[in-house]
Amino acid sequence: MKNALIENLEKALDRQWANFGCAGGAARQFFSPARINLIGDHIDYCGGKVLPAAIQFGTFFQVGLNDLGKVRVYSLNQADSMEFSTDKPIERTPGNHWSNYIKGVFSEYQQSGRSLPSLDIALAGNISGGGLSSSASLEVGIAYLFEAFSGESHHDDFARRQKISWLSQRAENDFVGMNCGVMDQASVALGKENMAMCLDCETLEVDYVPINLEGYSLLIMNSCKNRNLTESAYNQRRMETETALSQLRESLNIRSLCDLRTGQLEEVLALLDDDELLKRRARHVITENDRVLRAAEALKQGDLTVFGSLLNESHHSLRYDYEVTGEELDTLVGLAQKQKGVLGARMMGGGFGGCGLALLEENCVEAFIAGVGPKYRSAIGYDAELYPVEIVDGVHEITGEVP
Repeated sequence: MKNALIENLEKALDRQWANFGCAGGAARQFFSPARINLIGDHIDYCGGKVLPAAIQFGTFFQVGLNDLGKVRVYSLNQADSMEFSTDKPIERTPGNHWSNYIKGVFSEYQQSGRSLPSLDIALAGNISGGGLSSSASLEVGIAYLFEAFSGESHHDDFARRQKISWLSQRAENDFVGMNCGVMDQASVALGKENMAMCLDCETLEVDYVPINLEGYSLLIMNSCKNRNLTESAYNQRRMETETALSQLRESLNIRSLCDLRTGQLEEVLALLDDDELLKRRARHVITENDRVLRAAEALKQGDLTVFGSLLNESHHSLRYDYEVTGEELDTLVGLAQKQKGVLGARMMGGGFGGCGLALLEENCVEAFIAGVGPKYRSAIGYDAELYPVEIVDGVHEITGEVP
């Protein structure tokens, strides 16, 4: 059943659909969620396990075939459109243009030898704040609808969703120029309602972990600081971890930093040539991977107190060892951790702005918002957005069936 938000987006997109000159009834509709990462940031590209989940916010698509030999796309959020031919190489739009996330996915299919269907696509999203992976929501949604219109049958839906995850990551790496790991795309593609995903980012194998929050709530804390990860130090952090890995491979037989365990930490750090920066980066990766495993076990046992304490530890590591938080997120998380009923809070996603996550008693939510909101505004100069989340299924078609 469609919620009110989807119905409102649908009405707005219907107006644009008429501008395409297509009958609205011929359209198919898809929803691609955003994601939260409960714990495990900046380790997906280091071979680590992460603990994400798909959430109720995301990107809504209305799609139909045309006979023009083109893909035509209109973004309601951007109030902008773009198009490209299906039988010519797809060229990147200069700058950090929203269309490159879409073009990148089609380009991946084109380079693999797949014929591109001629499509009209109208899209709109309601993802508020960085750190929720709006780019992966867009990329995975486009890949999923491409598969839906390709005419190919798929007997293994999970395997298809894994392939969509890898393809969408390549699109962002190679076409957009953002050297991200695969966690975001896999979270959007593989999510399940009321489940966290203990996700292996090297294999995309998933251990689904029930999230039982009876009496508690998860709140997104949007710092409302604008950021662009392609212009931030995100790629620099990845280079630093690769440098650390290269040095450690001279002495250790490892494939990735996350092959290492916390019991080896002292030995490992001693191998990094007195480079304090690389030591901090490696320490975050190794300890964060351990926190993911302990957090998944805590959720399985229903121990939210332990889970909350791990959120706090994660933020401390991301702030001091990985240095990706910043004044806004540190202020927001620091205020959250002091509120009554809060079990834990941390930054979430790539960092450098964007969103955080708090776990707290359900009956303390109103007091939390009243306590954090004004103090954040006083410290930073503008408002944060604070709102609860629901854990939902991954990308899917809203009407009709996908083969």
